[in-house]
Amino acid sequence: MPPAPPTAVGTTPHTTPVRTTLGGQAITVVLPADFTAFCQLHYDVYQHYAHQLVANHDAAVDAVQHALGDLAASWAQALAGHRTAAIAWAALTRRIHQAARTPAGTAASALYGLVPAPEADAVLLHHVVGLSITACADTLGAEEATVTSLLHNFDRRLTADGAEALRACWAAASRGTSHPL
Repeated sequence: MPPAPPTAVGTTPHTTPVRTTLGGQAITVVLPADFTAFCQLHYDVYQHYAHQLVANHDAAVDAVQHALGDLAASWAQALAGHRTAAIAWAALTRRIHQAARTPAGTAASALYGLVPAPEADAVLLHHVVGLSITACADTLGAEEATVTSLLHNFDRRLTADGAEALRACWAAASRGTSHPL
């Protein structure tokens, strides 16, 4: 069996026994404790975000689980970077937007056709999911000033002349279920 992936200094790996379907032999999957902690910290927010964009509940749950699996596969590289949360967010949004490509999309998913993705992400996390600017920044792997700027840009777009489609889309998206955290 290959060695366990490296973990951050001072952490120990978390092992999970798994039964294989062939032969019934047990294998052990080793997850770094810091990865497990990262998942526990971000999982609820990721789920709330996914449910805003993916109409099918099971598809939203699967998208988050696959995104975390993608992150697990590159966890050592994600930790080596300066923005682990940003790398995780990129993996999540890639999976979520793939899952959201259905004829029955949500009002929130329509925002991505009207404003840049980083702006839509910040707006959904802050105004619909209910995160503070600090929590948005932590989730996105961005600076608070960047999140504030994205929110201000959206507000300017929303009040601009000729933004009827954006206003209608935003009204529909913001009527969605809010999940204050």
